[in-house]
Amino acid sequence: MNRHQPTVSIVVPVYNTARYLDECMHSLLAQTLTDMEIILVDDGSTDRSPSMCDAYAAAHPNVKVIHKANQGLGMARNSGLEAATGRFVAFVDSDDFVSPSTYSTAVRLMERKNLDLVKFTCNRFTDTGDKEPESHDGEPVIYSTPEDIRLLTLCIFDAPRTMERYDIGGSSCMALYRMDLIDRGNIRFKSEREYISEDYLFNLDCYGHASRIGYLPHTLYHYRVTPDSLTQRIDRDSIRRDEAFSRHVAHELISRGYGPESRNYALGYYISRLRTRMKRLFLTSLPMAEKRRWFLQQTSGSYLRDECADYPASGLPLKQRICLYAMRSRNFTLTYALIVGFTRLRHNKFK
Repeated sequence: MNRHQPTVSIVVPVYNTARYLDECMHSLLAQTLTDMEIILVDDGSTDRSPSMCDAYAAAHPNVKVIHKANQGLGMARNSGLEAATGRFVAFVDSDDFVSPSTYSTAVRLMERKNLDLVKFTCNRFTDTGDKEPESHDGEPVIYSTPEDIRLLTLCIFDAPRTMERYDIGGSSCMALYRMDLIDRGNIRFKSEREYISEDYLFNLDCYGHASRIGYLPHTLYHYRVTPDSLTQRIDRDSIRRDEAFSRHVAHELISRGYGPESRNYALGYYISRLRTRMKRLFLTSLPMAEKRRWFLQQTSGSYLRDECADYPASGLPLKQRICLYAMRSRNFTLTYALIVGFTRLRHNKFK
């Protein structure tokens, strides 16, 4: 007897998120699209998450659980992909939630426009902040020419102001994918322990096999900013992974025939990440001497000094151009003043 194939498989990696798992699961079980399976991947959790996953599976026949040793988010998603049986697949992080009509809306557009994948938008919230309602503003945009796909691919990593139309985000959570697209390309996530932003690399591969991509400017996904998301610890390894990511992306784009100038999109992403990491560190309560020491360590490598030397900084806003110059010349005082000063000005403006 043939088993029924669900319309959507939703893969939910779970790692020590017992505090948030109920809200996530309630949002999935309340979807207006009912023909779907939910695959909970317990990635070696040490809190109550494993027993909560088992309880959901016992109570709901469309919920599956995979228990595995901890290998990180990307590998957990891969385990879910291996078990997925739906025509479409989505990814939801277990501390986030989705609006009730998320997947019925996405599937309807996918089928009506014969899309390989569709992206939508999110809002970010904290435990103490307001949660925005579902939004349905704006008409869908369909990208279907080879040039469209090329520009979408480049703008995963860096989107100049002149190409904002192609900046639809790199997250795999704000999206729905055809399973046969993933199967056709044998596409899987890379480990975030090797590369930062494994979502972006996953979408790089998906775009490489897609011919029709949709963007729905509706707020359907709700991303929780947790204390872990804003960690204040000095993560020296993250800079190494940023560099490895940038090198990998530049190689992939050039090898796919996007031309040598495509490496600038990888470099732009690297520069942006470096700026963000400095901002997070500079705004901590660490002693100034420690901040300076960290800054000098992170700007001592050849990648920032040599590889970024030819980056077309003229396309950046003035503040970012000066900041790039300050980082490359290892000028801590100027970099700190720019990043902290503008952050505080912006914060005071919106008080």
